Amino acid sequence: MRNHHVATCVTAAALGASALALLAPAAQAREPVTFTPFTIPANRCGFPIDVGVVANSEYQDVVTLADGTTVTRIRGRLVLSFTNAATGSSIVRNVSGPTTETDHPDGTGTFVGEGLNWFAFGPVSQANTGEPGLVFTSGLVVLQFAGGAVADFSLDGEQTNGCELLGG
Repeated sequence: MRNHHVATCVTAAALGASALALLAPAAQAREPVTFTPFTIPANRCGFPIDVGVVANSEYQDVVTLADGTTVTRIRGRLVLSFTNAATGSSIVRNVSGPTTETDHPDGTGTFVGEGLNWFAFGPVSQANTGEPGLVFTSGLVVLQFAGGAVADFSLDGEQTNGCELLGG
């Protein structure tokens, strides 16, 4: 079922990309992606996680379509550190993607990631998807979101539970 859903989402994403070629963008910009260290709250894994930047050379291409839909493609290298703030246990992960996110004016959207990615799921997203609070993925991952939460998570690849890695 997971692979069928991924194929459906990938097909939809490909159709969306084809449609983008037909629509004239209202605005387009290429810019570096800034990443500021922050702390993932304890409600994700049961302990706070400090996220730091080891290396970042990511850039993003942002296209805003006439209907207000925004498509953001991120490429480049991103390596982050994840530290259990309670114990000091730390890991470093290459999470360079690449990724494409499509955000619609109604607050719904799709995230498509290839390669290496990471996700921090809040309580609602965890309940919706059954995923742990911190996930590292390798392969094709598709997330559907609405109302500030992930509604569906599909992966054609492998994942690692980051909460378990950091001692939770």
